[in-house]
Amino acid sequence: MTLSRNSSVADSGLHWMRPFDRAEARALLVFVLVIVGSVISPRSIFGEQLVRLRNGLVVRGIVNEISSLNQDPFAAGAAGEVKSRPIWMIDDGLRRLYVHKNALVAGAPVEVADLQQTIQLAQPEPIGGREVQGLGDMLAISPFNEYGRRQLIVRGPKGETLPILQGIAEINARYARLAGLKATPAYVWDMRLATSSLDSATLRAMFNRRLDMTDLDERLNVVRFFNETGRYTDAKDVLIETIRLFPEEKRLESQIASITERQANELIEEAQLRRDVGQPAIAQQILEGFPIADVGRVTRIQVQDAVSEAKKTDQQIETLMGQLRTQVQTLAPPQVAMIAPLLDELDQFLSVSSLPRMSDYSRLGQAPEVPLDSRIALAICGWLLGNGSGENNLAIAISLLSVREKVREYLVTQDAGRREAILDELRAIEGSQPEYISRMLPLLVPPLEFPDGSQDETVAGNFHVNGLEGLAKDVGYDIQLPPEYDPQRSYPCIVAIAPPGVDPRRQIEWWSGQYDERLKTRLGLASRYGFIVVAPHWTRAGQNSYEFTAVEHARVLASLRDAMRRSSIDSDRVFLTGHNEGATAAWDISLAHPDLWAGMVSVGGEPSKTIHHYDANAKYVPIYLVMGEKDGTPAPFVRNGDKMNDYMGMGYDTMVVMYRGRGRELFYEELPNIFDWMRSSAHVRGSPPSDIETVAMRVDDRFFWWLEMGPIKPPVAVNPVLWDRAERIRAGKVSASVGAGNLVRIFQGPTDSFTVWLSPEMGLDMSQRITVRYRERNHYVDYQGDIEVMLEDARTRADRKHPFWTKISLP
Repeated sequence: MTLSRNSSVADSGLHWMRPFDRAEARALLVFVLVIVGSVISPRSIFGEQLVRLRNGLVVRGIVNEISSLNQDPFAAGAAGEVKSRPIWMIDDGLRRLYVHKNALVAGAPVEVADLQQTIQLAQPEPIGGREVQGLGDMLAISPFNEYGRRQLIVRGPKGETLPILQGIAEINARYARLAGLKATPAYVWDMRLATSSLDSATLRAMFNRRLDMTDLDERLNVVRFFNETGRYTDAKDVLIETIRLFPEEKRLESQIASITERQANELIEEAQLRRDVGQPAIAQQILEGFPIADVGRVTRIQVQDAVSEAKKTDQQIETLMGQLRTQVQTLAPPQVAMIAPLLDELDQFLSVSSLPRMSDYSRLGQAPEVPLDSRIALAICGWLLGNGSGENNLAIAISLLSVREKVREYLVTQDAGRREAILDELRAIEGSQPEYISRMLPLLVPPLEFPDGSQDETVAGNFHVNGLEGLAKDVGYDIQLPPEYDPQRSYPCIVAIAPPGVDPRRQIEWWSGQYDERLKTRLGLASRYGFIVVAPHWTRAGQNSYEFTAVEHARVLASLRDAMRRSSIDSDRVFLTGHNEGATAAWDISLAHPDLWAGMVSVGGEPSKTIHHYDANAKYVPIYLVMGEKDGTPAPFVRNGDKMNDYMGMGYDTMVVMYRGRGRELFYEELPNIFDWMRSSAHVRGSPPSDIETVAMRVDDRFFWWLEMGPIKPPVAVNPVLWDRAERIRAGKVSASVGAGNLVRIFQGPTDSFTVWLSPEMGLDMSQRITVRYRERNHYVDYQGDIEVMLEDARTRADRKHPFWTKISLP
């Protein structure tokens, strides 16, 4: 922690001044507000704004435009002379959010009222003292007592331990303002905590002790506070007690029903959310336990409609399966025998999540104008290839059943000879066309099971996997599957990198929450929103920092690939995240391999080495940076503002979140905002870009979407461990494009060889000749429909959603 002397009144030389009493202070405050109000716009004092971002998020706070994030007074252009940016800082009192106005903001901000209920708690704040400018590690934090006070033990600038007293001086629905308290020595410190991080028992005890709860207005302030924070049970409890103490206030009784309605609406929304993320049983439990008798008619109807909708879907599945079984029985016995295993599979796995795959059959299954065998083919192909396959040839549909089994075996077997034999077998089957297999691959259940003994018997859905292919036996990962995990459903995924020396399981707890033995599930937001969490074991023994090496990258990426082979991960919604040194690793790995991620979340990461040279790659990765404004010395925007400033421009999707008065912490309270960001429809990895403009400077940073480079030539390739000894540190540019007329051009790259991977997703017509031009020389690809490259690519990269069909190596 770094401290500076903040002059007190006595130090200022104004010895004739005496302390103000409370009345004088209030009068002075009114006077100051009147004067300030004459020169500052009313919105700066009395209102906030809602800002809608292009990624669909809506944020609220006081909006100010600034020119730069770089606060280094010695850096050229630090004040905005050279690198001026139209950056919006949105201050909500708890944190400051920074976005590039032209890149991320959609439309003008909308004026809204301030938070309605703020509770002041007088605390013995010092008139002067040492100002806390930077914080080291938090060694211990006591709980808040009934006076709203606590003690922190902080590591000081010389390694000493410093005890600091804090008290809650102000609290509203969004944040609590903590102040340093009188002590010897005294510390001046304005720190903000999210109100959501304070438990109800602490708040109730604090209000009972610090507020006059015999006063009706004070009690109603507490009710309003709990209402605004969404703690409706607490609001109702305080309101019921208030009615008991003030029986003459009959008007308050109607408010109990109003609070109950709000609770009910939250339950309905929660049930719908759980259903949407693939947790219908939890949704059903919520609705079945709904307090129907306590709510109004409109809410009752909403609940009844939700229950009816769930039953309707179940009935639809039952009817559909009965109809299909009856129709299949009319076929020839050999055909019935071949289709029977699929019917059993549908009985087991057809659900509200996978029902859309059967929409063609659901629409035409009883259409008399469509031949019966065509209707059955639509059902089979819908399940194997997805909705809208349009394939109604029963012979091909049945052949696809065999194709699927052989494709699945190919992805699993480690025997290269057997894989060759499978390819020969597939080439002899009518349905082994690349168009069919490319649609089939994403709908396969994960080809590998979790290893025997890897499941945690005490935590449902938790596995510990070791011995990843090609790596040391102790290299692996922990993984947490969400409640009601269904291998037929595709789930978003968080790859969470723990700091060195920290058990990776702590990252799973941060994202997925603690395990509740009674409910048999974790209670965190990753569980609630249906995310798979993967925590790689990426460090070597004794490692205490991220080293920027290819080995570290390989361990993280191998963990993801193995998890994708064993669990149903949506490769378009994989987010790389980390804390502190783990966040630095996530930052670097995301920029080195921008083709893999839907976004990157760094909590307390520090840019260094290659990160400073990979700005071009950052344009392809949505970035979310979280930190405390007093995290170390100098402050984050002095240390790293120049790098964050580079991301505040057109072409970047970057949000910087700075918590006021905070140091290096875990920032649990930011989780809801992070999930809103990750769940945005804007943060989904799309098709491969037509134009690649990236950089590379490390031996394994060689694959960008469809362009793979050979060995990177010296002196571009830098060993990160020997970074300070490198004679030249400059990233090599990589540039290529896909243009009209089936033309792929490679413009440059720090290598003498390339492999170009090709697929229709790149905008190429695979039925026509493809031209790949490099160094003014044309190379031609005439794709003949072979499936070996596709299957081998799906097996090795484990991305079954975007398989490449063929490739060409140059020169």
